[in-house]
Amino acid sequence: MGKAQKLKEQRKLEKITAQAEKAKRKKLFEIIGVAIIVVVVVAVIMILYLQRTAKEKNLVSATIETEKGNIELELDKGAAPKTVENFVKLAKDGFYDGTKFHRVVEDFVIQGGDPLSKDNDPNNDGTGGPGYTFEDEINPRSIGVSEERIKELEAAGYVYNYNLKSLPNKVGAIAMANSGPNTNGSQFFIITTKDQPHLNGLHTVFGWVSNGMDVVRQIKQGDIIKRITINN
Repeated sequence: MGKAQKLKEQRKLEKITAQAEKAKRKKLFEIIGVAIIVVVVVAVIMILYLQRTAKEKNLVSATIETEKGNIELELDKGAAPKTVENFVKLAKDGFYDGTKFHRVVEDFVIQGGDPLSKDNDPNNDGTGGPGYTFEDEINPRSIGVSEERIKELEAAGYVYNYNLKSLPNKVGAIAMANSGPNTNGSQFFIITTKDQPHLNGLHTVFGWVSNGMDVVRQIKQGDIIKRITINN
């Protein structure tokens, strides 16, 4: 075999080797690409799972039993931890048992939680509580309250926690009734048929009706809360 032929064969061999190396690199890149996609997909699934688990851990299930039927609630400890803790404690202590929905405003709210509503004197309904008050838990920015309105409310005495992710006053929301800044006690209301954005920044929303809005809309003033049960 002459030098020219040897050189030709060598170049042919080098070309074949180069093609093989190229194919190997391509295959390797494909494997790496698939591996990266798998890692990203698994990471996303894990993040979503952890977020869902964290959210579920923040939720407390409760049932308001009435003569019209049951109202199922989801209470969000992430949005209002102290408020949920207070509601849960009062419910477990039987504080709400036998109280009435003492205030019902059509297309607005039903309100309950006053221990004085147990007596036969309607004149004192809406004035009672657990014997203490506690602070609001509201982040008005997270629910779209304007900076101008926030300044007005802060001037009126409201103190906000901007680390919270608050819930808006919309249909089905359960929120604390109050008589001004930091006067929460035991009374609460549920919004019935229309969103009430003008209440944002004024009342701590701590959950929502998960089932039983038909019952909510049937409630009349004076209807009795048989009991409130905490389910988890």
